[in-house]
Amino acid sequence: MKSERGITLTALILYVVVAMATVTAIAGLSSFFVSNMNEVKAQEKYAPEFNKFSMFFIGDVKNNKTAEVTTTQVTFEDGTVYQYRASEKAVYRNDTKITEKVDNFSFVSSTEQISSTIKQIINVKMSIGGKVNLKNGIDYTLRYW
Repeated sequence: MKSERGITLTALILYVVVAMATVTAIAGLSSFFVSNMNEVKAQEKYAPEFNKFSMFFIGDVKNNKTAEVTTTQVTFEDGTVYQYRASEKAVYRNDTKITEKVDNFSFVSSTEQISSTIKQIINVKMSIGGKVNLKNGIDYTLRYW
């Protein structure tokens, strides 16, 4: 009888193929993970710019009942003006720059009626540094009480 010690050439090739497939899958996942981590690191540079805008804008939205809105400017009833200057890629509150590195920015006004109450809503769409992108925008509801 033949001795059946060791592995055959076919089994060895099969083991090598399975090992290569496993290494390839792990390398792909690792590459995906690293690229996503770089994306997250890039976003952390621009998130504070959005936070600065939002902090000021929320305060003014909650203190005013009405606002005149154009695509690049909002004027609240108390005289506070927000303006996007595309040439500078910046948003200004009155004459003070509050946000930089803004690639795209727009305001859209709408109203909504619930029972007998009419609410004015300002939708803000922005893209900051190509990383923070609010395509659908964020709705801010002006004070209605």
